[in-house]
Amino acid sequence: MENAREKGNAAGEGELRAAVAWLEAAFPEVACSLAPVENVQLPSAFWAEGSPDVETCLSYQERFGAGMDDKVRAAHLIAFYSHQLSLAAAAIYLCSGRVPDVAGLRFEQHARPLKGGVVDARRFHFYMGLRQVSASDPEDADALFHDLFVAHLKPVIALLKRRCGLSLRAQWRLAADSVAGAFLEVGRRRGTEAEAIAQALAIVRRSGSPLHSDALCYEMIEVAAAGGKNLSRIYRMRGGCCLYYRTDGGSYCDSCVLLEPDARRERLRAHLLEAARDQIG
Repeated sequence: MENAREKGNAAGEGELRAAVAWLEAAFPEVACSLAPVENVQLPSAFWAEGSPDVETCLSYQERFGAGMDDKVRAAHLIAFYSHQLSLAAAAIYLCSGRVPDVAGLRFEQHARPLKGGVVDARRFHFYMGLRQVSASDPEDADALFHDLFVAHLKPVIALLKRRCGLSLRAQWRLAADSVAGAFLEVGRRRGTEAEAIAQALAIVRRSGSPLHSDALCYEMIEVAAAGGKNLSRIYRMRGGCCLYYRTDGGSYCDSCVLLEPDARRERLRAHLLEAARDQIG
């Protein structure tokens, strides 16, 4: 019996290491460790009132747009942070079935590949703890993922509300968009898109959840390409807005909730065609 348990633990650890390795290869813009790393902080310290890390993160958002006020910086930061957190958590969850919990983090320098070169950037590095769930009831795992994600983000969102004035509801919508988008990205790259979408919806559409948004959904976009070939892809339609349109020279994102549905679909058809042309050459 003891040998069987040890073998099971070893197999589980192997799956977790494989999940983190897969994340690093697929999404190098986010980092994750299963053991403490240098300069990692407790989330409560990193996101504390008056923390210099918070100010560094807010200032970093200005590289994505000129003329940002505090609300726009807060919107970008919660979208940036929750997206990177969601990618790390979704990779572990979908690849190993284990539910991660942030035990520590740091905001680190990162040489990000871009168009054949690299650009100096920054990313979050998450030290993840893990929670055991019932293997016989998948809904327990979805509920635990939801509860840990919400519990982690609640003080972050409250802090940004006090610091920048962006409403709690606006921030939760952006966080929900991040979960839905990350699960879609991870599932698509793993060839398990339908399953990943179902699990994302089980998390963000829980009754009474701050993540719940009627506007957030997935939609299949189809378009006829050259040569009569039909292209299709599932997109996440946002329930929140990052406020990029309020920056100098800014505009609406292609899947922005503020766009009319038909305008959104037209933009995404154009995106689908452009992506197909890029793949060809």
